This record gives sequence, structure tokens and C-alpha cells, in this order.
Amino acid sequence: MTSPSILRKREENLALLLIDNPRLRNALSKDILSQLRTALLELSQDHEIGALIIGSAIDGVFASGGNIRELQALAGSTGGLRFADSVQGVFKAVEDFPSPVLAAINGYCLGAGAELAMATDIRIAADTAILSSPQVGLGITPGLGGGQRQIRLCGPGHAKRLILTGDLIDAQNALRLGLVELVVPASELWVVARRVANGLAKKPRVAVTLAKQALNYSSQANLDSGCAHEATLFGLACSTMHRLGGAWNGGECT
Repeated sequence: MTSPSILRKREENLALLLIDNPRLRNALSKDILSQLRTALLELSQDHEIGALIIGSAIDGVFASGGNIRELQALAGSTGGLRFADSVQGVFKAVEDFPSPVLAAINGYCLGAGAELAMATDIRIAADTAILSSPQVGLGITPGLGGGQRQIRLCGPGHAKRLILTGDLIDAQNALRLGLVELVVPASELWVVARRVANGLAKKPRVAVTLAKQALNYSSQANLDSGCAHEATLFGLACSTMHRLGGAWNGGECT
């Protein structure tokens, strides 16, 4: 039997990380998460990568949540905090990856799987996708950063409803709530994901990275602080234009 893994693929300036744990419907086991952390660290050092897609190697599911057996082992212990801290570090590495990260959501995206998807920059869902945060019904809470990201994506009222009820929502409702950015026919998911990713990969690399950093910072800062940080990164982008060749073909930086 094949061991759970993160499959890596490279397509010119595009990298793909595919969750491959068919026996447990792509449950995010400790082994899977460790491989994901390693892959992100190594790929972040490859300056040729212009975009990254995280998806699934199996049909009908992006990730079904955490590994239930591993979660049950945390019951009655203090291990839950260490586990959450560790996995939050993995998902923060997704959020902080220097190039844009897309999630290609091809089916069930539940619990920890949804928390992983919410850490990406752009979420593209098949029209057959189903999302849910069912943790409360299992006697736990979102603990991997998903609650914090969900409230920023869809607002406090919707976030509370989705987390407290654990309701399943389809792709169109996820789009309406802001949990995904695009919904496409299931047969076109990877075509569209690659098209969007390749378009991003062709843009000036430094500008994309700095813009992503500014937007990530702004989601957690007040307006004044966010504007000051954005101005700093804008100045840095301008200062690198002449020696990187830029995209403006001369002219002033205004």
C-alpha cells in the first residue's frame, strides 16, 4: 500500500503540490503535514517558481480534514496546543510563500482541509466542491488558523454560523461568502488553475512578492499601519525596477 504523501510536480515556472492519501480520503496526517512543510521550505528557495498550486491527487476530495486517530490521541492531554502550534506554522508557510499560492479544490474540503485552503492566496473551486468547518460537532474547535482566516474572509456573522453549525456549503455559496474566488466546472478545474497560475508566474517576480506581503500585512493591521507598510514596500519595488529590468520600459515611478 502506498504511503500518504505530498506529490511534487514542476511545469516550467509553476510548482504543484498534490495531497495523496487515498486510504483516508486525503486526511491531513502528521506525515502529510511534515512533507508539506518540507516541500514549502525547499520550493521557497527556488527563485524560478512564479506560482504554486496546492491540490489533490485523487478525485472527489481536496482534503477530508485531520487524521481522526491522531486527533483522538490528543484527548485528555496537553498535546493539542503543541499540535496546533506546529500545524499553524505549516499553514503560515503557505501564507508567507514568496510566490502566489492557489488552492485547486476538487471536492470535499473539510476541517483542516478548509483551514489549509484558507491559508492560500486564491481558491479555485470545482462546481462540485463542498466546504465545511465541522470541528465543533466533533468536540473540538478550529485550531489551525482557520477561524481567524474565515472571519477575515467572510465576516464575523457568517464565520460564526459556519463554524458553530458545521454546515456543509456548496461551491456557489462558498463563492458568495468569499471563501473561494472562482467556481468552474469540475472538468475545467486544473485548466483554469494552471491558466491563472501561469498568468501570475509571468508577472514581475519582485513586484508580485512585495504586493502579496503588503496585502497579507494589511489583513491584520489598522489602516494607518497598513498604508505605511504598503508605502515602504512600494518604495522598495521602485528601487529595484532599474536593476531588475522592470516592466515599465522606463519612465518615472509614480
